[in-house]
Amino acid sequence: MALTALAIPSQVTTFPCPFDATLAFTDTQTLTATGYLNNLNSGLLDLGGAKPVSAVGRTDFIWNIDITTIDVSSADETYQFALLGSNDSAFGNGNVELLAFYDVAAASSGRVIATLLGATPTIPPTGLGGMLIQKPATNLALRIYYRYLKARVIIGGTTPNLICTSWISKACVDV
Repeated sequence: MALTALAIPSQVTTFPCPFDATLAFTDTQTLTATGYLNNLNSGLLDLGGAKPVSAVGRTDFIWNIDITTIDVSSADETYQFALLGSNDSAFGNGNVELLAFYDVAAASSGRVIATLLGATPTIPPTGLGGMLIQKPATNLALRIYYRYLKARVIIGGTTPNLICTSWISKACVDV
């Protein structure tokens, strides 16, 4: 059975998360292969630098991924979004933690847990866009505060093509 909205009449709410270029990984970046979301701020957000996003310690935020174009025409394309944290600005091997994750695929076989998850609900057709993913997140994991953030997408399939914008927003503090 496919995922469907509840029968209760209501307006779907989103988190009020305005785009702020100083908190953005990317702005309308095109990707056709695995890589970092990084055409703004070198893709690295420093939560505790000279102009810190928050005081030293925990930072709660909404991680936004606004997808304007996504190709799922061959039905085997997959897009796995990972929000990474580190206390090493170089994100050296072994110094990184996964803070948040979301995967998009036209078929359940492309999802991270293919035996449980169906195809991603309401994937827009190529070129039409309109998918906004908002994930509440924090830089605290395993009792460690991570100062630096990066966003990465692992892409697979026959003709993958993705155009997206990604940022964090402190507009929503109740995570």
